[in-house]
Amino acid sequence: MPLPVLAMMLCTFCIGTAESVIAGILPGIAQDVGVSLTAVGLLITVYAVAVVLVGPLVTAATATLRRTTLLPAMMGVFVMGNTLAASAPGFGWLLVGRVVSAVVHSTLIAAFVAAARDTAPPDRRAGYGAKVTLGIGLSSVAGVPAGTLIGNAFGWRATFWALAAVSLAATALLTRFPAPESPRGTAKPAGRRRFVLPGPMLLVAAVITLGTAGVFALYTYASPYLTQSAGFGSGSVTVLLLLYGLGGIVGNTVGGRAADRFPSAAVPATLGAAAAGLLLLALPPGNRWAVAGVFCLLGTAYFATIPALNNAIVSAAGPSSSTMALTVNNSAFCVGIALGSWLGGLLLARGNTLPTVAAAGAASTAAALLLALLLALLHTRLRKAPPGPALPATGASHDTGTGTGTGTGTTVTGSGVPR
Repeated sequence: MPLPVLAMMLCTFCIGTAESVIAGILPGIAQDVGVSLTAVGLLITVYAVAVVLVGPLVTAATATLRRTTLLPAMMGVFVMGNTLAASAPGFGWLLVGRVVSAVVHSTLIAAFVAAARDTAPPDRRAGYGAKVTLGIGLSSVAGVPAGTLIGNAFGWRATFWALAAVSLAATALLTRFPAPESPRGTAKPAGRRRFVLPGPMLLVAAVITLGTAGVFALYTYASPYLTQSAGFGSGSVTVLLLLYGLGGIVGNTVGGRAADRFPSAAVPATLGAAAAGLLLLALPPGNRWAVAGVFCLLGTAYFATIPALNNAIVSAAGPSSSTMALTVNNSAFCVGIALGSWLGGLLLARGNTLPTVAAAGAASTAAALLLALLLALLHTRLRKAPPGPALPATGASHDTGTGTGTGTGTTVTGSGVPR
């Protein structure tokens, strides 16, 4: 693995850990700062809202900065956020620290994936992007458990101090082995450049949201599903979640290779596998070890969708907008996680069983699959359609950053399913 890609993977490991580790130390925070668990839950909610709403704005505002300046500076902001959280005198400052970390979350991950793709040979771009997002998978397997153990042993502040220290080390490595600059150059364009979301890219974002929501409808309630429906003891849940994460690491690697070798088939194949896994988990539980196997394979299938969908949304947006497209991509994943958690909770609150939640998740992921197939069909028809008459050039036309050159942001040469 090239050292710049390794440095970026370590940074995404820190970002993924910071996002999720809070769930493991919530009780300690609530007890120490004297607020309810519900109030402390805002540390998760506000973080997610900041990632979704602020991330694209930060990406747009920093679009003309060189990566050698942008990435270390934003990692510095991320370190500062964790330092603020670690030293917070009260809940308000802890919330501020979380928001500071969140505002650079999407831009950092998007820029890292885009830089890794620029590092790669043309036929391995998705695979190199997957190497960077592997850091997020590793955070669920190693970072979150380690952060929780540190918090339980030394207090929740120690978790944030450790995050700040590891993030600072990753930033130093990133500075020593910087990410490559965009091949399009970093000079500021003449005139003000606008970014307009193309229709196909929004459709890919919808695929991401629906697919992610389906998986997280069940994964949010994995522990009660495994104990109450599948019949496992509480001690087995940690092992099964670890195996789910390990399956995710395998899926991330396999999905990256598949997206490079079979770009048109990667999205439908990975979403179809995830939908099938959820559907099997919705059936009446039989052999519990078969349930465990399907659950772990679900992790493999879900994480395999990530590089495939990364590839799809970059194809939909065009190469000149890859960082913004990947930022929207990250926001869509976050919305999907929140939507899936809400859907699962709503069904359980209305008296439905946990297998019913799995069935609802399968339906959502199947809807994502159908939309992806529709995009593939649209893409095929667009490629076969005869070219339209040339339009006369006008002085108002300019590059919007969408890769279309039309100035409208509504038509692209790709459909969201990469060639």
